[in-house]
Amino acid sequence: MQFEQGETEGACLFHPVVHTDDRGSFARSWCASSFAAAGIVFTPVQGNSSLTRHCHTVRGMHFQRAPHADAKVVRCSQGAIYDVIVDLRPQSSTRGRWFAHKLSAQNGTILYIPEGFAHGFQTLSDDTVVEYLMGVDYVRELYDGFRYDDPLYAINWPHDAVMVSAADLNWPDAAGRLPGIAAE
Repeated sequence: MQFEQGETEGACLFHPVVHTDDRGSFARSWCASSFAAAGIVFTPVQGNSSLTRHCHTVRGMHFQRAPHADAKVVRCSQGAIYDVIVDLRPQSSTRGRWFAHKLSAQNGTILYIPEGFAHGFQTLSDDTVVEYLMGVDYVRELYDGFRYDDPLYAINWPHDAVMVSAADLNWPDAAGRLPGIAAE
């Protein structure tokens, strides 16, 4: 695995080394010792996948609050997504900033997201599958989020959203309610 430091402290992209032959290809999508060698402490406890039927659908922005803040590994195994993370960590030099990367089945890029980030994505193709390895169990009472179009973050999505869930549209404004985040 080849690790590439992201634009924010702690988050990183990694690119599996793909081995090909006449049958096709093989690559690792997770390796504890490779992560440890890159200085990333992450132990998956749960795996999830989502299928999104329509291109330009937005899912997010989601996170889990402390004491069960969730680190995760995200990859797109079918189709393509514009993957967005927002740094919510109060002591971070990039607090309140968002970062985006294209993840696709074709490019094979995988994103490690540390605790303290919100996560969401917009599909760039129909029938997109996204897979997640989670570092903590889901705790319904600590699940939180903000709208994909929250003015505090002004995320620049590549396309107008054609579909967003009612739950994702009903998150309250982030300003003044998220730890360490205030309207500037």
